[in-house]
Amino acid sequence: MADPDGQDQDQAGDRPGRHGIPPRPPLPTPYNTPDQVSPAFRRIGGYAWRLAAIGVVLWGVFLLITPLQTLILALFFALLVTAWLMPLTNWLAKAVPRWLAGVVSLVIFAVAVGLVVTFIGLQTASQWEGIAAAFNQGVLDLQTWLRDGPFHVTDAQLTSVYQSVEQFIRESGGDIALGVLSGVGSVLGVFTALAAALFILVFLLIQPQGMFRWFVGWLPARNREVISQSVRIAWDGFSQYSQGLVLVAVTNAILVTIVLLIMGVPLAIPLGIIVFFGAFIPYIGAPIAMLLAAFVAFVTDGPLAGALVIVLIFVIGQLEGNVLQPLIMGQTVNLHPVAIVLVTAVGAAYFGILGALIGVPLAAGVYGAMRYLTGPIRHDDGTPPEPAPPGEGTF
Repeated sequence: MADPDGQDQDQAGDRPGRHGIPPRPPLPTPYNTPDQVSPAFRRIGGYAWRLAAIGVVLWGVFLLITPLQTLILALFFALLVTAWLMPLTNWLAKAVPRWLAGVVSLVIFAVAVGLVVTFIGLQTASQWEGIAAAFNQGVLDLQTWLRDGPFHVTDAQLTSVYQSVEQFIRESGGDIALGVLSGVGSVLGVFTALAAALFILVFLLIQPQGMFRWFVGWLPARNREVISQSVRIAWDGFSQYSQGLVLVAVTNAILVTIVLLIMGVPLAIPLGIIVFFGAFIPYIGAPIAMLLAAFVAFVTDGPLAGALVIVLIFVIGQLEGNVLQPLIMGQTVNLHPVAIVLVTAVGAAYFGILGALIGVPLAAGVYGAMRYLTGPIRHDDGTPPEPAPPGEGTF
């Protein structure tokens, strides 16, 4: 097609071609790289394949440890009990042989656990009839409040809810029975793991230095000092956090028990012990355990008692986070609360309640080792250590 001057529009290099599309500019100069790819894209690709390789390795490790969960958890609890009993064993070892100090510490621990379990059973059995009657009355009062209160729930709706719960329990019975049968098949593995954990626990208490020297002896000579020091620092962080967590749990349990006794809530001491064990899941376990106490107070003593226990949950949570944790833990294991919650959530997602229990103590040990590995570098010629780069050595 020709323009009014008789010139072909397509022959004009600086004018739009057919349908108004301009011609392309010359091809860009290739990048001065081996594959002629931009440096930025090469960096992105390098990070991508490295992250993919790390993900594959982590997935492989996860598949490897999944069949060994029982053994790994048993070994973890052996380390946890070792951290709790090591101060007592060291103190006793000043007066008696080391092996006897370890045995005495284990016996004291076993007796204490047995007494706690027996006490909970006796308290629950002695108050069970009264609690059952109070629970039934509490359920009736709740029905009355739902029916006559602001929600105006009808009897037909309540019956539908009860039938749904009953149907769920009936349909879940087969799955529960299957889980019990599958668990019976793994009883031998559980006892084997517990026996291995007890064996390791005994030697950790009796011969800690000998076992550590044996472990260090297998390390390469060039990396022996760094790895051994990292292990020592990781163990210090793990043990300090575990010991501090026991003190926090004891404080929470004592406060809850005192308040429940003053309020006259049934099973006050067993509920306080449940709070003690719940405190081993930081920021989450203790409030959940105290919600159980609030429910018992609600069905036995009415809504006001339940509301007061809920207020107690908030007050003790603030006390734990702002007073107990900084005072007892100090700066030795300075994990951020967000990091603690994330580690707890990830552990629970992969390993359930046991993962929530073991996640934070392990993270405390790793955190201590990483602070050492990213900290100042010592020189053998006597010059002062190089300071760590800004931002390193923190979590």
